[in-house]
Amino acid sequence: MIGKLEKYFVDKYECGSVKISDNVGWNHDLELSEWNTADGYELYVMTNDAKNIDWEYDVYYYEPSFDTIIDRIEETIQDVGYDIKIHINTEQFLPEQEVIEWLEQKKD
Repeated sequence: MIGKLEKYFVDKYECGSVKISDNVGWNHDLELSEWNTADGYELYVMTNDAKNIDWEYDVYYYEPSFDTIIDRIEETIQDVGYDIKIHINTEQFLPEQEVIEWLEQKKD
């Protein structure tokens, strides 16, 4: 289903390619991952640059919603423009059923 989501973005934005994967070997245009604090709390970081985090925009105390994640993916595609690489745990953050429902809504 992630392949269909990638194709949707490529077709909509005419951006060459969009790769969404949990592959950590890339230089990512967007990444979403869980980080742990020194005192044992879990935070969610969705950033375009893990070396330069905007704490007010990139860090979430609660897991970001599906819609928030999709919005940030679309924003990144628009900002980068071509051959976008996104690092994300698709099973956790882009569940198949939510992707299916979102794509169905976009058909209407």
